[in-house]
Amino acid sequence: MSNILNYSKKLSLIFLGLVLAFFILELCVRILFSVLPNQYLPSYGIYQSTDPVLGPKLIPGSKGIWSKEGFSKVEINSQGWNDFEREYNKPPDVIRVAIVGDSFIEALQVPKIDSVGSKLESWLGVNCNDKLDEIRYEVLSFGASGWGTTQMHLAIKNEVIQYDPDFVIMAFFPGNDLKNNIYELELNSNRPYFKMENGSLIQSSSPTINNSFKRSVYIFLRNNFLMIQLIREPIANIFWEFSRDEKIKESNSDGKSDYSRKLELIDRSTWGNNSDNEFVEYSWDLFESILLKTKEDLDNKNIEFISLVVSRGEVVDNRKDVVEQWAVKNDFSNIFYPEERVENFGKKNNIPVISISRIMTDLNWDLSKEITYFHGFDHNLGAGHWNHNGHTLTSKIIGEKVCGLRK
Repeated sequence: MSNILNYSKKLSLIFLGLVLAFFILELCVRILFSVLPNQYLPSYGIYQSTDPVLGPKLIPGSKGIWSKEGFSKVEINSQGWNDFEREYNKPPDVIRVAIVGDSFIEALQVPKIDSVGSKLESWLGVNCNDKLDEIRYEVLSFGASGWGTTQMHLAIKNEVIQYDPDFVIMAFFPGNDLKNNIYELELNSNRPYFKMENGSLIQSSSPTINNSFKRSVYIFLRNNFLMIQLIREPIANIFWEFSRDEKIKESNSDGKSDYSRKLELIDRSTWGNNSDNEFVEYSWDLFESILLKTKEDLDNKNIEFISLVVSRGEVVDNRKDVVEQWAVKNDFSNIFYPEERVENFGKKNNIPVISISRIMTDLNWDLSKEITYFHGFDHNLGAGHWNHNGHTLTSKIIGEKVCGLRK
């Protein structure tokens, strides 16, 4: 009996020692982070929770550092958006523009004041008023990493319209938005999905919410301890990849090869390839149906709907000859296929479309001018998300369109 008691005491002491060591380490990390220069700070504090309607969305009121790409000190507003605090009630002298999109609109990579939404608000205030015009502009940003057109539509329907916007801009990123709309490519049950059935658009699933005790404990620890945040990402990535591989095997009889084939079909379709493939055409039809449904909903509320086609660094951040050689090497049919397709769809359905890629290439394909990188940061220029240049030029292009529509 005494041996058991001694053993229990030793275990208790070891446990208390580990807990004490953890708290000491946590304190040291917090002190270290308070004095480290920005360039040495890791990303922490910025996470998504699962909204019952929208799926993944930033946690309201959270704060932290984003340094995975670019750098910013992030403060998420009380509604779960990387934007300033906004009131639902619109003042009578205000024109509101809402931009809805994925990580390009979320804009964690740059300080909030340098995001496309903030830049657009400033541009409109300076360039879209005359001396007798007492109108002010507010630009509200609704972005979340990983979103597809489905979540954007639902966000507009359920949240954005509560702010009484005059213009709503939906940002389409050809790099992954088609894929994000289809469960058999995303394999993520924590988000909503639509599908086409007998020519009609229907919602096929809603986000699955994990309210288990284990999940609640994990979230509490993650949200309150920097040490947990620092070690969680590599571990979470391992579990996510394992879970994804298992779902791929379960999702079809041919295993991963069939999944990879479909993924490649969709990826190449955004460069003008595989346009006659049934699965590819379905993905585009689904996207365009969601776009049209969004327009119809906004038309009923007298809100102007605009579609924005987001640029890709492979095309806009290189000289013309480099881009053409790259397209030939990869056997891409049309590097502007998404822009052309969305523009044609917009003309047929009275949807104004903003294609920023051609304006960016006009600048960078002019040999008399230096290359301006609109994507990427530091040693990875020309790839990834918009940098300061990308947000600035995009805001100007959007501003000119909004100003033109208003007049």
